[in-house]
Amino acid sequence: MTDTTLAAPPAFNLRLSDDKVSVLLDCPDPLADLPGTVATIVSAFEQLELPEFPDADFLQQALPTMCRPGEDLVSAVVMMGQPPVPPQHGRLEWSRDYFADGWDAEDGAESVDFWAKLDNRSVTEGEQLLVMYPGIPGQAGLNVFGNKIAVDKPEKVRVRCGKGVRETEAPDGVRTFNAEVAGRVRFTDNTLAVDDVYIIKGNVDLETGNISHTGTLQIEGDVEIGASIEADGDIIIKGMLEPANVRAGGSLTVNGGIVGAADTAISVGGDLQAKYIKEAMIRAEGDITVTNEINHCDIETRGRVDASRGRIAGGRTIARKGIRVGEAGASGSSRTLLAAGVDPSLAAEVAARKEKLRQMEKARIKLRQTIQATAENPNGINEAEQTLLATLDTKARKLGQAIADGELDIRRLVNEAMSEAREEIFMLRECWSGTTVQLGEYKCLVRVSIMKPRLAKRFNSRVRVVPMGENNGPED
Repeated sequence: MTDTTLAAPPAFNLRLSDDKVSVLLDCPDPLADLPGTVATIVSAFEQLELPEFPDADFLQQALPTMCRPGEDLVSAVVMMGQPPVPPQHGRLEWSRDYFADGWDAEDGAESVDFWAKLDNRSVTEGEQLLVMYPGIPGQAGLNVFGNKIAVDKPEKVRVRCGKGVRETEAPDGVRTFNAEVAGRVRFTDNTLAVDDVYIIKGNVDLETGNISHTGTLQIEGDVEIGASIEADGDIIIKGMLEPANVRAGGSLTVNGGIVGAADTAISVGGDLQAKYIKEAMIRAEGDITVTNEINHCDIETRGRVDASRGRIAGGRTIARKGIRVGEAGASGSSRTLLAAGVDPSLAAEVAARKEKLRQMEKARIKLRQTIQATAENPNGINEAEQTLLATLDTKARKLGQAIADGELDIRRLVNEAMSEAREEIFMLRECWSGTTVQLGEYKCLVRVSIMKPRLAKRFNSRVRVVPMGENNGPED
């Protein structure tokens, strides 16, 4: 049987849209009694108390164009303000994924070669790397009450042109970045660069002396004890890294192991990979991946520490984005600290920025005192002094704005740092007594060894080591 029930006509309703940019009308067939409908609409408009609205003559002409005889109106626009035009935020469009992470594994392979890491950073001369589109401001709107509807400012993106990159800008502000040389692309602190590669065929020793390079550094042999190496780009060491001072602006890859000493330090601006690390002090920005073990080290990183197939025994390991380890601590080992969800560099960075703002505030106060003392001169001020006061006032205002912007930057820095923090410590095989696990600012000392998979979990202000279950383990 066919349903011949007709939909009920809508009840008369003249209403504002949610954004108050338009007035909407629900009305049964307005043309059935056009003069009566017009009078009803005008009366309803008066109740909305708008500063202006369509009069009867306009509605008399407009309604027949909005529907045909016998048709109802539902959410018909009878008055429109000016809708705001949202801004277009600035954006970056990369030519390809130069910074893909992971390992190059053959299809169907049961195991992964953790040293065959994906590497898409090699580029050719003239290759287009990046297009930066600037933000486009939006346009404010007006609602039906005549009130302005503000729009946000477009978000900016910033890219600085570094070594080995050529930048061109179109009249519309679109900037294109191309490689000037063949090499490895690097994007650090909003600076895009292409590094040429410096290859040392043997060891870094007394014969080579200390090494400093602006691009990527590749060492075919070992770095011997006492050396100092630094590179603005990546450092790749095919052999061992003996006790030496190392600074890598990019990543550090050591095919052998790393052995440190009390008077040496390693600084890494990206990721670090090694077979093992022993008695080293390391400060890194990215992830640290170790195949075998981390033994009595002092490690701080803003990334993650992954020793899933090995162990961390002794020393302190602090990772903002979490820790995964096969064996935490060791039998008879000295104390081991594993801390996750802590940004090791945040406190020093915030303190340095606050000190800079404090010096700026002192300068601003001094300017204001000078302005006040000059303005209160009982003999009055001449034209030159008036010009000077205006200049000092401008400087003081700029300092005040810079201080306000700096305080906002500090809040943004803290929020961004902690938004990526992960209070995760997964111990995939064993956790030995004497191991302290820390999540955020809260700690727990493991007093009895546990020979089963465990994870550290925070319950309010207390940290507990709990079993790892099917839905309670690390994500792949």
